[in-house]
Amino acid sequence: MMKREENRKWKESGCWKYEEKENTISIIEYLGEEEVVRVPEAIDEKEIKEVGKYAFYKKNIKELSLPKTVDTIGSHMCYECRQLKKIEISDYLVEIGDGAFKNCRQLSEIEIFIYQGRYTCLKNLLSEMSQQVLCKFHDKERYMELVFPAYTHNYQENTMARIINQETYGAGAHYREAITKEKILYKEYDSRFYLAENVEQIEALYEIALARLRYPVELLEKDKERYVSFLKKNWVSLLQWLLKAQRSEVILWLGNYEEITEEQMKQLLNLLQQEEEIELLSQLMEVNQRRFSSSNKKKSFVL
Repeated sequence: MMKREENRKWKESGCWKYEEKENTISIIEYLGEEEVVRVPEAIDEKEIKEVGKYAFYKKNIKELSLPKTVDTIGSHMCYECRQLKKIEISDYLVEIGDGAFKNCRQLSEIEIFIYQGRYTCLKNLLSEMSQQVLCKFHDKERYMELVFPAYTHNYQENTMARIINQETYGAGAHYREAITKEKILYKEYDSRFYLAENVEQIEALYEIALARLRYPVELLEKDKERYVSFLKKNWVSLLQWLLKAQRSEVILWLGNYEEITEEQMKQLLNLLQQEEEIELLSQLMEVNQRRFSSSNKKKSFVL
């Protein structure tokens, strides 16, 4: 870790060590021990615009939230924060130092608030994160989620040609190409699924397909059909995985989803009964009654 300059005058407020820069604040170091940390928007009525280098170095934080006032984070800001799982940012964040989240291997969720329609910060973050990441987007009109699978690089030396060849494994690098500085290329994102099916673990495919079907922003019909077909093909395995992961909200969504047939609903109810998931079973029996039994009765009445 780089040594900070000792001759500079730092100030402290609560769990924050900081420096005043004209009418703004730069966070120098987090002094607390909380696992969930929210950086305030201001200290002494001066906006916090920057979180500096190594500010959270080796801290045992699990979640970190940066306010929309912060537009710059320094290099290695969260270096070696091995417990960090989630960060919350806004698109006002434009400057991200090298290795800001280096060795944060458990970091798997980014929640971003879109105020200006810019995706520069997210693009830069994802380019430095090779692990699988769930991105949650909030803007004025909607909420949505996208999953970016993992990838790895391997370097092979070609002795005869005296060059090093880089080989990429996993679809994650290709998925990241679907984000530009200005927007998300949904069509490009969805076109990657054919590649992901050949190289990704099935759990990652579940995550990708479910997120797109639950939040179908600019989802073309042909891509929707591909995602639905994939989930139906692996229906029982999907349900078992969701139950093991305790994803009750997703199972409830599936029960209500228009593409799920009566036969698939029966399989779902049988599995819940076998697993003794009583509360969830009760909720989905009501869904089944509403979706299928009542419609059958209506048809009989019309005849």
